Amino acid sequence: MLDRADYPEQVGVDSDVVSDLIKFFEKLVYNIDSLMVIRHGKVACECHWAPNRVDTPHDMYSLSKSVTATAIGIAVDEGYISLDTRIYEKYFPHKLDGLTGKQLEWAKKVTVHDVLSMRMGKVTSVFDDKAKTDWVNGILDKPIQFEPNSDWKYISENAYLLSWILQRETGMTMTEYLTPRLYEPLDIKIPHWEKSQVDVDAGGWGLKLTAEDIAKISLLYINKGVYNGKRIFSEDWFKKATYPYTKKTYPVFSDNAEYGYQVWIDHEHHDTTYRFTGLYGQFSFMFPDQDACVVITAGDTRDGDAIAAVYKHFPKGFIEPKELDEKKQFEFKALTTTRAYGPDFKHSLGKRDPKREKKYSNRMMKFVPLPFSSTQGALTYFMWRKKIGGLTDVVLSFDKENAIMSFKENNSERMTVKAGMNNRYTHNVITLGENELIVDAQATWNRDGSLEFFLYNSGRPQSKRLRFIFKGNSVILKQKSYPGFGALAKFNIEFNMGMNVGPRFENFLEVGGDLFSTFYSDTDTVGRFLK
Repeated sequence: MLDRADYPEQVGVDSDVVSDLIKFFEKLVYNIDSLMVIRHGKVACECHWAPNRVDTPHDMYSLSKSVTATAIGIAVDEGYISLDTRIYEKYFPHKLDGLTGKQLEWAKKVTVHDVLSMRMGKVTSVFDDKAKTDWVNGILDKPIQFEPNSDWKYISENAYLLSWILQRETGMTMTEYLTPRLYEPLDIKIPHWEKSQVDVDAGGWGLKLTAEDIAKISLLYINKGVYNGKRIFSEDWFKKATYPYTKKTYPVFSDNAEYGYQVWIDHEHHDTTYRFTGLYGQFSFMFPDQDACVVITAGDTRDGDAIAAVYKHFPKGFIEPKELDEKKQFEFKALTTTRAYGPDFKHSLGKRDPKREKKYSNRMMKFVPLPFSSTQGALTYFMWRKKIGGLTDVVLSFDKENAIMSFKENNSERMTVKAGMNNRYTHNVITLGENELIVDAQATWNRDGSLEFFLYNSGRPQSKRLRFIFKGNSVILKQKSYPGFGALAKFNIEFNMGMNVGPRFENFLEVGGDLFSTFYSDTDTVGRFLK
């Protein structure tokens, strides 16, 4: 683990500024999971919103790309890969067959550099089903929209191509390649990375890291490729990775956002900062001039608000080291150790109903296995190669502290989740599809006789509410995911179209997203008790 400072001011971080940032996020009702501030190689302060823990691995989404680019950089240093390699001619010559005119001309020009810098010219759909699509064909079969290296388009599949190329050149998956070269030197537990059907690490998404893991990789960039005195990649690669190949990206999120090799470059308050970014609020803001970084993990789509909040508080929050009196130390420690996740699930009361618990215990409920009927939000497993969903064969039981739900989902063994009925989360680790998941759960009986489970999927962006409504021998299962499709639609409009969504349009999207969820991903499921 990284060394911890006794208090923020000890390493030059203003605890009042950090306190203000925490309070800002909570006033915004931002679904933050963790906040960590690093300075001079030490953790100045950290805050993990319960039930998240310091060791909770979190879905990185597009922050995965920055790790992929790091792997490519190491491979370039070691001579496995050249940035000038024309990828069609070397790796996919068969894809040139049948191309004519500009498509053939442009395809022959595409280099590893173009793929790394998101200047390849391809445009793909986020709705491509990763369970059915050959991921390489899914991008290469799309037409090239503009001359390579002449413009910029952010495409997650570019990073998958990089992962595929690295595995082709080294004979190792990216995880295998990075284990002795990155994870072990940085004392990072070998992380899970989702894979394609041909066992290539996803590259552009699917990596799971803790907040501290992100901080360690950030320190590597702050120190130009060196970690604890050991060089991991060359300073030449650092310069290439952080060079702004694209000067203008998405002004909605940052007025001066530039893009390098899967790294964002900002110029806020006259400081150059580097940024790793992933969907649903996975961030590292690196301030090299201050020898510092700010790491956030979350489950929220309001990236613009999060970015603005961090830059409002930092780098001004970096100060000269100084003493802090014991009273203020105590107050700050109390603030950062008593935070609890709550925007969506504070209302669980943990009510018991012994009569109903006896009536419904140990009886199997068979449900219509809908594709998105699940203990997980649909956006959690949308990119998995082995889809879950189809929730059925549910059996309830109860003990002194918990409601216990045993269930089946697609591509999974039978799993069991315990949900605290004592106003506390019960911690569960389950496996669905190929993925180990942390589920912290509560349950309560409602006044109408329904049983409700609150499933906080720690480390994943979407949490779930499941409500069982009993009507004789029939059962209706209602489900609700947080955040919903409305929030994601707002993010996509701002990110992909560069439009600033105002309050009225945001409300419209929220209502529309709820309706979409009702008829698509959070539909009611009908079931019955088996005799």
